[in-house]
Amino acid sequence: MPMLWDLAVPVVLPNADRTRSLEMAAKIASSEGSSFDSAGNAGTKTLVVPTGSRKRGRPLKWASSPDTSTQALAPVPIDPKLSSPETPSQQSLPLNVDDLRLYHHYITVTSLTFGDDVMWRDKIPRLAFDNPYILHLMLALSALHLARLRTMEATKYEQLAEQHHSIALSHVTNLLPQIKRENCSALYIATVLVCNYAFAKPPKNGHLLVQRDATETAWWNLFRGVRFVIETMGLAAIFSGPIGPFPPETTSNVPPPVGRAGYIAWEKPLADLSMMIHYSQSSGLPNLVEICEALICCFSGVFGTAEQPQDVTHGKMHVVMRWLWFLEDDFTKQVEKLNPQVLVLLAYFSVLVQTLECFWYMRGWGYRILESIAEQLDPGYAAWIIWPRDQLELGCPNDLSSLD
Repeated sequence: MPMLWDLAVPVVLPNADRTRSLEMAAKIASSEGSSFDSAGNAGTKTLVVPTGSRKRGRPLKWASSPDTSTQALAPVPIDPKLSSPETPSQQSLPLNVDDLRLYHHYITVTSLTFGDDVMWRDKIPRLAFDNPYILHLMLALSALHLARLRTMEATKYEQLAEQHHSIALSHVTNLLPQIKRENCSALYIATVLVCNYAFAKPPKNGHLLVQRDATETAWWNLFRGVRFVIETMGLAAIFSGPIGPFPPETTSNVPPPVGRAGYIAWEKPLADLSMMIHYSQSSGLPNLVEICEALICCFSGVFGTAEQPQDVTHGKMHVVMRWLWFLEDDFTKQVEKLNPQVLVLLAYFSVLVQTLECFWYMRGWGYRILESIAEQLDPGYAAWIIWPRDQLELGCPNDLSSLD
């Protein structure tokens, strides 16, 4: 996330209850590197956060003001290595030559690849002065960028990235349950950077569909951290501080497309998919019909229609990631069970993901998502992913077919 998933046109769920989001936020913010163990494990500490339920809704309008009602409390165990008695602003932040090199690269190169130069080159570094965990995430992304540009030194930069990322996550994890108006801008940026770090870092084998342990967060759940901050505080509060004004400025400098660009004939394949989902919907499963309808809306937002095709069809982070607002825990459980209808929906989503590969941190993700699905999909549904595969092969240059 990089573009702010998105600064120009953020989309949120109306009437969202903040309580379930709080419980979820600690886990989301700790993805890719922190440890959440069972409460009975020796040496763990407990973080108390509100719990509750979250209503479904369509992401069609700005977030409302946060709910201030009293919430129940429940423990969330957290690895003591991630706890710190000092607040981020109290801690010293010694810099060495490597860190200075990473910062220079971020300011002069990396920040100009995210689609909004003013935000990422000017505003975010100023925000990091008072929130060192943002600085660590900036340096982590800069290191991953350098790892791609300087392949002979990739291992060195990947290690530096992991160090800064781990430090930042400890603070973000601790601060999310304490979110308030004074820190919501910084936590919003942090959750966006956490998402983009996860995309910039090549996934582990087998990680794209089934989580191997409790320390991992699947890619389709990463956006929940961003959603939590928006639903809890509202965009007016988030953009009232140093990253303002509100509504966000619409300045954009999206990188040029890679591979094929322009309208693709998606209407009939998605109509057929919708019919299949409708007739195969089983009771007790997530509302896949609604989720499929949301996916169709995203295709329309990216490509337009045959009658009114979109001129620009790449880099629409805010449109593509809108779909992830609809994915709840019941959907995640069905992915882990390799439910074929759910996997087919993800396969079609990979076509949208490929339109984001103009951003370096998204390169190869469309192909990798589809390949991981093809490997584990029920053979009886193999025909349903022919269309997504054809689109990816047409739109994917040879050097972007893999993250390796």
